[in-house]
Amino acid sequence: MQSSNETKDLCDFCSGELHPGITELEFHVESQWVICENLPAQICGQCGEAYFSAQVSHQIDEILARRKQLQPLRYETVPVFSPELIAA
Repeated sequence: MQSSNETKDLCDFCSGELHPGITELEFHVESQWVICENLPAQICGQCGEAYFSAQVSHQIDEILARRKQLQPLRYETVPVFSPELIAA
């Protein structure tokens, strides 16, 4: 049971309640996609927005800065689409 003194962490966007979880982020850096997965975060139960600790944010920054020297877990093939594919 939660006491009246405890405050819940709320989402800055929708005011939903935040809960511990795992998420991933995708970045497009220098014409290359970089995916960071298994990131611990506080995730909004309402809109899904993720909030990272300073430590996790630092790890993400390090991955992006050193991505050319690090050995990735695996490579993914992704489809690429353009609006021209849809007939008007």
